[in-house]
Amino acid sequence: MMSMSIDIDFFPLHDPTQVQGIVAELGEDSAFHEQHGYYLDPISSSILVLPSGWMERLVILEFGGIRTYFLDVNDTAISKYVRSAENDFRWIDAGLEAGLLDLDIIEGRAQFGVDYPGEDDTRRVYNGIRSHRAARNEDGTLRHELLATLRSYPQARVANLLDDNHYYTGEILYADASRVVQEVEPEVFVIHNSSRWSTSPTVGQRYSVSYEEGVVTIAAKPE
Repeated sequence: MMSMSIDIDFFPLHDPTQVQGIVAELGEDSAFHEQHGYYLDPISSSILVLPSGWMERLVILEFGGIRTYFLDVNDTAISKYVRSAENDFRWIDAGLEAGLLDLDIIEGRAQFGVDYPGEDDTRRVYNGIRSHRAARNEDGTLRHELLATLRSYPQARVANLLDDNHYYTGEILYADASRVVQEVEPEVFVIHNSSRWSTSPTVGQRYSVSYEEGVVTIAAKPE
């Protein structure tokens, strides 16, 4: 799933003036494309949102007389979280389930030394990380229905859950055996670990959820 794309984004690391010559040889509709079924697609390095130190983590591979530098996968994940397109999510989902991506490393790098273009970019990265943490099962697989629910609200913010002596109220957007997504403010979501709840909330209804000294209380709220 991580390698489904037939186009490989690239930019010349040392000499940007070589772009057109490379595209002519290896780009879309070139003889190389026809022979191998994939091609190089030029991008500007300035559009990539990457953590500090990414150049020191480049992976070098040789193809004949061509030296290529591939981004570290965890650095790549940050850039893909910023874009948050369907194919970007597919790539990250597959990388996590295959054990090729590490959420702890990604989150650590996302917090420091990243020049995010705007607040929406920061929000998308942290939404993605928090969503994946909540969706991860013990065996490494993901709750894809939970992820689909969260991604259907692209403008929302997934907030950190403060589960000690805290109170939440709002509509339930998603519920399974161990996770509940609740809209606590307009387009602000929290994700509860409901594995030990005595009550299974109904999606579409409003509930109050309170945490006090390790005890959780859930109650339906009348409309």
